[in-house]
Amino acid sequence: MRTPLTPLRPVVEHGYRFEALRYGPATGFVPEPIVLRITDTPQEAIRAIRIQLRANHLFGLTPRELTRALHWSDQGGWVQALAALHRGEPCGFTLMLRGGRHIEWHVRPLTYVSLGAHPRPGRPAPLPTAQKSA
Repeated sequence: MRTPLTPLRPVVEHGYRFEALRYGPATGFVPEPIVLRITDTPQEAIRAIRIQLRANHLFGLTPRELTRALHWSDQGGWVQALAALHRGEPCGFTLMLRGGRHIEWHVRPLTYVSLGAHPRPGRPAPLPTAQKSA
C-alpha cells in the first residue's frame, strides 16, 4: 500500500542566529568564524555564550578580561542580553585576548522559511489542507 506524498509547504520559523568570531593581527583583523548555528530559543543562545566564556577562552584572557567574562557568565551579566533577545533585539559580548586579538559573540533574532512536510521537534504541526472529494 502506497502512502500519498505530502506536499511541501513553507513554514515560517523563528530562531536565533548565534555566532562567535575571532579577530587577530595575523588575519588583518578580518573576522574568523568560530561558531555559527541557529538556536530555537534565546535561552539556548545565551547558554552557549556562557559555556564558551567559562570553558574555551579563559587561557587567552588578561586578568581584567577574565573577571569580566566570569562576571557576565556567572553573576547575571547575561540577563540584559536575554531580555534584549526577548524584545526582538540583537545582543553581543566582546573580550580582548592577549596579543591584540579579540573575540565577539553575537546573537540575532531571525525569521526564516523552511520547506518541509514534517515540523521540527517541539514545533506545532502545520494545519492539514482540505482534500477535494471525488
